[in-house]
Amino acid sequence: MNWSPQQDKIFTWFAAPTPGNLVVRARAGTGKTTTIIEAISRAPESMILLAAFNKRIAVELQSRLTHPGAEAKTLHSVGFGLVMRNWGRVNVDGDRGDRLSRAACGGDRAPEPIVRVVAKLAALTKNMMPLADDPEQVMGIAVEFDCLPDSDFVGEGWTDERVVSCALAARKAALTRDGSIDFDDMLFVPVAHGWVRGRYDLVCVDEAQDMNAAQVEIARRIVRLGGRVVVVGDDRQAIYRFRGADCGSIDRLKAELEAVELPLTVTYRCGKAIVAETQRIVPDFEAGPLNGPGEVKGIVFSALAKAVQPGDFVLSRKNAPLVRTCLSILRLGKRAKVEGRDIGKGMVTLVGKLKARSIPDFIGKTTVWEQKSAGRYRAMGKKGEAKLAELVDQAETLRVLAAGMAGVRELIARIEDLFADGAAGVKGLVVCSSIHKAKGLEADTVYVLWDTLNAKASKVGEEANLEYVAVTRARNVLVKVEGLPGED
Repeated sequence: MNWSPQQDKIFTWFAAPTPGNLVVRARAGTGKTTTIIEAISRAPESMILLAAFNKRIAVELQSRLTHPGAEAKTLHSVGFGLVMRNWGRVNVDGDRGDRLSRAACGGDRAPEPIVRVVAKLAALTKNMMPLADDPEQVMGIAVEFDCLPDSDFVGEGWTDERVVSCALAARKAALTRDGSIDFDDMLFVPVAHGWVRGRYDLVCVDEAQDMNAAQVEIARRIVRLGGRVVVVGDDRQAIYRFRGADCGSIDRLKAELEAVELPLTVTYRCGKAIVAETQRIVPDFEAGPLNGPGEVKGIVFSALAKAVQPGDFVLSRKNAPLVRTCLSILRLGKRAKVEGRDIGKGMVTLVGKLKARSIPDFIGKTTVWEQKSAGRYRAMGKKGEAKLAELVDQAETLRVLAAGMAGVRELIARIEDLFADGAAGVKGLVVCSSIHKAKGLEADTVYVLWDTLNAKASKVGEEANLEYVAVTRARNVLVKVEGLPGED
């Protein structure tokens, strides 16, 4: 295989026996996985960990590794092993966080919405600040991620401060052995207890831009004294702050590890015209010498449903226009799905919460819920702007889904049918996806609902990163869709 000069430099670093750490800043479609697997095959270390983003990817990477001492695992898997070693056999209990949060709130008498808020806040603090118990930090996270009690509960004594206190209590309780563990605790417990010790000679962390603070701590500590750490990722694809990801993890790790940096900037995915479009956002993005010409064009929204073909992607920053788009495609007799079954489940949960008896009643209650919540976010000023936009989009999505439905049961059935996981892997489908859900995917032709992007966003920050991720999903044709769908 012919390797590029950039790849050869990475191979040389891996093959060198001298100590040191490395950051590989790899842009979209640059073949980073192939590069890292080849580099690991040349490494002299006897025990190597390739830390993968999720279990599915870890299995796929393990099948491709050729180095006899290399293994691919998630950092959650590493953490779970440490818990088993120190606590003995434990059951994986996804409800543990809720259970401990309910106890911290006073047991079964605590209002369920409060328990959910406390559980969410406790989970975020475990991931974002595993080594600290600072109430001020927790309050900042509570404001940023909307983990504050509704006004209805404040009068019952559930103040912001009380919610923070309960979250800290639930967090502390998670460190006590009780025969169970949940997903967040797989990282938090071993880090907080100081169980993470150097084991590997070389640790390679993939998708580092999506790591949270707890993952960073494990990655730093699992390498033995004198071993090497490689951090691989694309800071311009950092779009998961809402999950607690540390968007500055690559730069922070580079500084803490005193690492050298090597780039992977030559993409083999995108046509040259798409690369030129991307360079407005990420200037160091380059086209490979054999890349096709590519095409960037625009259409109006009214032409979109007729233009899309099976296998095409339609991407949007917001869910309401995406759902309208999917429904308009379906009305033309084409097959289409919205990527993300979890989004649909969240919608169904909210439908149940509103307890509407009819579609007109549902729409009315949705509007009341939106207005009530919006007032709270507006009162937060600038800190509440992002949550306000998210709320408006969620309420509008519900109204779009409800349009034309005979009843609430039919609405739920529509939601369950419309949203799916793995739609990109199904032949004959037009895949409608949020930009967040499309990360890691690619298609020959990608339509982007351009007016859903934040036009005022600077060329840095998460909003700019979202545009970069959207554009670089396209291999051959990028279509900017102008205008937004109107009311049906």
